[in-house]
Amino acid sequence: MTLCVILAAGQGKRMKSPLPKVVHPVLGIPMVIHVVHQAMKAGFDKPVVVVGHGREIVIPLLEKEGIEWAVQEEQLGTAHALSCGVKDLIADNVTVLLGDVPLLRSSTIIELEESRRKADAGIAVLSTFPPDSSGYGRIIRKGNMLSEIVEERDATPEQLEIMEINTGLMSFDGAVLPVLLDEITTDNDQGEYYLTDAVSIAGKKGISCIAVVADDWKEVAGINDRIQLAEATGNLRKRVVNDHLRQGVIIPDPDNVWIEESVTIGDDVSIGRSCRLSGKTLLGDGCVLGDGCVIVDAVLPAGTVLEPFTVKGWSGNR
Repeated sequence: MTLCVILAAGQGKRMKSPLPKVVHPVLGIPMVIHVVHQAMKAGFDKPVVVVGHGREIVIPLLEKEGIEWAVQEEQLGTAHALSCGVKDLIADNVTVLLGDVPLLRSSTIIELEESRRKADAGIAVLSTFPPDSSGYGRIIRKGNMLSEIVEERDATPEQLEIMEINTGLMSFDGAVLPVLLDEITTDNDQGEYYLTDAVSIAGKKGISCIAVVADDWKEVAGINDRIQLAEATGNLRKRVVNDHLRQGVIIPDPDNVWIEESVTIGDDVSIGRSCRLSGKTLLGDGCVLGDGCVIVDAVLPAGTVLEPFTVKGWSGNR
């Protein structure tokens, strides 16, 4: 059995919003749902989402997707959150994802898990090289192996020069995880159970750990404020538009259209400038959309031609 636990219990104070951070939308979908979809695409039939702050808002979103959830009553750290998600379940592999990393791809999740298995390691940590490593835990390697993760406030001047950082995404051998969780303490300045401590504990027990590098740092970047939320939305919008361009969709002004991931577009479709396509919209083959069209949860038969600024299916509440 393989298990995926998505940590989504935090408040996200820097969002300056009463809403829990993970429900803020990225390209029209709550960011935690993006992560859920990618986990399922990676082969996890029933990921477990750990909720806490604002769970009365998060849980209905998860139940709508048929996703299991567990509650972290007190936010006592990431290791404590994982314990809440795992409970008494027995798994060969436990993959830990974060609910505020909406650009994560299923292929990266698969690579993380497979890399750990191939290396016969107890832990695999996903790392990356952002242009600015400040504020992140640093990856400390010993040869080809991962020896520890050092938080920035605890790092030496030499360690602060390291550009490889911890993303917080991890894969564990299910047999060693309970042992490691049992030995994580709150002996730190935050008084919390840090999941990153599992790496150094594993090393002391002779359990090998590896770091798997994600080439695209933007894909594995967490969202902490409104600026990063807007950047993530822009990056995902560009990714979706480029995917459609590769499939032959005609988009003369790709920087100024909004197409959500849930939209299905047929062959030889033309989409004008400043169009918005949202929800379960389906465009049949050969459709032509004039500039400024807004299409929400609508089906356009093959060959449909819309005049500029046509609105279909939008009720004004999105």
